[in-house]
Amino acid sequence: MSNIPFLNISIWTIVKIFVLIGFAIYGVFAVVLVRQVKLMTETLDAGLDEFVKFLSYVHLAFAILVFVLALIIL
Repeated sequence: MSNIPFLNISIWTIVKIFVLIGFAIYGVFAVVLVRQVKLMTETLDAGLDEFVKFLSYVHLAFAILVFVLALIIL
């Protein structure tokens, strides 16, 4: 019942592929965010430059970790 009749592909396999694609897009977003923070800190002189850079790298590490865990679990 959970297979597509004429392709013999499980619906859950399709869902897993879409979830992995979503996490990959999220990882690309995290890379873009790090780049934008780098450009912002070069342009503006604020007191929290190093802290914001640190948070952007933590966010990138978290996005990579979530993608790797999704690959392992799914």
